[in-house]
Amino acid sequence: VVLKGTAPGERKLETKSALRPVTPRGFWPPVFALAAFTFFRLPETLLILRLQDLGVPLVTIPLVWAGLHVVRTSASYPGGWLVDHWGPRWVIVAGGLLFSAFALGLGFSISPLAGIALFLIFGLVAGLSESAERVLVSRLEPVRLGRGFGAYYALTGVAALPAGVLFGWLYQHVGAGPALWSSAGCIALTVLLWIGVSRPADLHRPGST
Repeated sequence: VVLKGTAPGERKLETKSALRPVTPRGFWPPVFALAAFTFFRLPETLLILRLQDLGVPLVTIPLVWAGLHVVRTSASYPGGWLVDHWGPRWVIVAGGLLFSAFALGLGFSISPLAGIALFLIFGLVAGLSESAERVLVSRLEPVRLGRGFGAYYALTGVAALPAGVLFGWLYQHVGAGPALWSSAGCIALTVLLWIGVSRPADLHRPGST
């Protein structure tokens, strides 16, 4: 709030300070935690391979893949609504726990129909997480948005490469179940890490609710 009688120069300075992050050094721990979510999340290509292992016909896979994106797109709006009401911190927690439950269930010997249902639920994870992560980055680095999003996409992109190699090796040499369960367990641990490094004070601009 700018009081009456404030000089123009002071008003400009106050506006800039209102946009500055509460804790500039608090940007990196949450972003590294988001990269950990990407690293421990099983790649979508292996999830499709898991559907084939469960007996889903190959000709059905493109339809299931299209259904996944329909669910992801449809979940974006309620995901944004949850971010507005819960805040990005807890929506990311919900997305991580939902993925852990999804990966845990997909690791068991289930029917093809159950596998398809779980695979479509995976679209909810993306719908929840993507909106929350983008809002979070914009709040952590509101002045230099380009640099903030650049760092976020660079870290998550780099994390996805070794994740594909690691879980691909586990899937091929140990088995689909252990690979999925390892991913589920690591994501659950990352949720605890996320709660520890994402302080609520760092996720709100001054004066926001």
